[in-house]
Amino acid sequence: MRLNFLRPAAAGLLFVLLAACVAVEQAPPPPREAAPAGFTENVYLEAATTAPVYRIDPSKSLIRVLVYREGALAKMGHDHVVASREVRGYALLPAGLAQARADFYFPVAGLSMDEPELRQSAGFTSDISPEDVENTRLRMLRLLDAEKYPFAQVRAVRATGIPPDLVLGAELTLHGVTRALDVPAKLTVDGGHFSIEGETEIRQTDYGITPFSVLGGALAVKDPLRVIFRIEGVRISPGG
Repeated sequence: MRLNFLRPAAAGLLFVLLAACVAVEQAPPPPREAAPAGFTENVYLEAATTAPVYRIDPSKSLIRVLVYREGALAKMGHDHVVASREVRGYALLPAGLAQARADFYFPVAGLSMDEPELRQSAGFTSDISPEDVENTRLRMLRLLDAEKYPFAQVRAVRATGIPPDLVLGAELTLHGVTRALDVPAKLTVDGGHFSIEGETEIRQTDYGITPFSVLGGALAVKDPLRVIFRIEGVRISPGG
């Protein structure tokens, strides 16, 4: 998008984006692309010989990040939806969940921006041209230093509560920074399938990202970002 302060907002606002039983269906295939260095896939494949391990299905999983504008000139900008449909990883969901854990990731370069149906579901009604959307996405990738930090990663290290209502103790790594989060979520395990959904809030400044602001804050985005997720997976057989 052209940064002329009259139609800058789609680009500027997204500069700041970071900005789980017997199997009843076939498990999705393992990731085809490179995973983050040190990703613990083997831990889950070994655990699957004795415990219920699920492979996340990217075709049924979605993470959305809602970015909101603020300031006296906010009406000149746009709110935005950034999304990943490439979530990959594993969840270990034993009975009682005392030893439950999960590790998953998604490539930053694969983030989509302002898909029309996602904007509509978020209640965002302003019009953005395809050209502006793509230019904004490219600028976002530069802001996030996607070549240096190609993945966002989540590790769920504990779960408390009684299903379906849980609180996940998780660690999010974004832009080379790791922060702990407590995330309310709802878990469903049905035969060989699991799903978990919820939402949380993160702050850009916690991950070394400075929220976009011009004209002394007259046009800016809010530091908090709303993260909404639904993740599904299928139990894998021993041996993966």
